[in-house]
Amino acid sequence: MKKGFSKLFLVVLSICLLVGLNGCGNSDLKAEDKVQTRVIVDAAGNQVEVPMEVKKIGVVPIPWASVIYCIDNSSARLSAMNPSAMQAYKGHFLESMDPEYGNISTACIGSDLSINMEETAKNGVEVMIIWDYQEAEAAQLKEVGIAPIMIKNETIDELQTSMKIIGELLGKEERAQQFIDSYTKTYEYMKAKQEAVKTADKPRVLYLRDAQLKIQGNDNFMREALELAGADNVASQVKSNATMEEILAWDPEIIFLSNFDEFEPEDLYKNTIPGQDWSSISAVKNKKVYKTPLGIYRWDAPGVETPLMMKWMAQIIQPDIFNDEDVETELTAYYKDYFNYKLSAKDMALILSEDANKQSQ
Repeated sequence: MKKGFSKLFLVVLSICLLVGLNGCGNSDLKAEDKVQTRVIVDAAGNQVEVPMEVKKIGVVPIPWASVIYCIDNSSARLSAMNPSAMQAYKGHFLESMDPEYGNISTACIGSDLSINMEETAKNGVEVMIIWDYQEAEAAQLKEVGIAPIMIKNETIDELQTSMKIIGELLGKEERAQQFIDSYTKTYEYMKAKQEAVKTADKPRVLYLRDAQLKIQGNDNFMREALELAGADNVASQVKSNATMEEILAWDPEIIFLSNFDEFEPEDLYKNTIPGQDWSSISAVKNKKVYKTPLGIYRWDAPGVETPLMMKWMAQIIQPDIFNDEDVETELTAYYKDYFNYKLSAKDMALILSEDANKQSQ
């Protein structure tokens, strides 16, 4: 019995091994075919499961396609973006630095931050970057198998945290930290000047987002930047739009024009905007209206170039205090260090809106 049992055991064992080699081998193959994942904690504190290697990313927040581009140092993984962000690309500096960026789809995302879930899924997007308040969109994205990553950027701290999350998502933690360190260095530089700023005369500054008098300088981020630069931000408490009557009463001495609109200093100097009269405004009479720079993205939105923006703005507002660093020199070094790109004179002119600002002093 023992001998017969041993033979039977060996036969059964051989069959099991054969079945295991075939059946289990197939099972292992299927396991390998499955996408391996990892967990990232987003800016809202959500634990989000994402592919180990993310290949296709969609971006709802307008400035953040540029942030991903800069941290990844490539547009290869950007698959869908806000059409408003693409408007800052066409005909501007980045178009010459990266022609492929213009091929990113804008069909899945609306200018109103809406998401076409069906088109996004067809596009193959694996991860969608969204604002922290877009909870309904996050739930819908999960339903179609797309990982939602929430970000914030109302303050410098929130921006830096969100950059760190993007670095983790891309597997580019060290490069993300370099951009974060750039913020820290600039912030410390600005803070070190605050004793002089406190005692200086603060010019009245108006920051406009568009020709309809929507205010750009009233959000937390830009409000702090203007304060650090030594400005009397006349419209800091305006919730949305100012009126021409209010602007006349404020009589700003410096006006910044956002790149979210096509208006330029000449429109104010020549008084060509219908229904508005700028002729008596000090900034207009003294030719101190400035179009904001636009490089990788619009400088007046939180992004990787904001440290450059803070210094550019400070040198206009308080030139006697912020006079120890040259923006053009820093800009040249910035693109060389971060993108291994040598700026030409044409590039510099495009970024700094030199043509638009040629009449400004």
